[in-house]
Amino acid sequence: MSALTLYHRTSIGEARQIVKQGFQDQKWGFSVDDAITERRVKAVGVWLTDRLLESDDGPPGDAMLEVLLDTDEASFQSFELDGILPGARLWVVPANLLNPRAKVRILKVDPRSSGWFDRREFQE
Repeated sequence: MSALTLYHRTSIGEARQIVKQGFQDQKWGFSVDDAITERRVKAVGVWLTDRLLESDDGPPGDAMLEVLLDTDEASFQSFELDGILPGARLWVVPANLLNPRAKVRILKVDPRSSGWFDRREFQE
């Protein structure tokens, strides 16, 4: 089985909690860029992308988490939301399915807000 690497942006405080205790579900609402149907999609779970997003392309936060999963992409296929992010793939996965399969680390933080942050303290 191959591994899958995804990304999650959040606040530095929440990133620390996630590394220590795992993800928690959140409610999300998305507008699909489709002028004909103007679809609105609602989902509950953890927002994950296949690439690092720019700060205006996803949820706010100064910390980017790398989420290594001991599963292949097909296992999460039903949680992928198409048409939400141009140029990126998006999944919203329930935390209870994600946490047992995920190894999470803080990949980077915004240096403008992280002068106090010592990355070594939060690595496992």
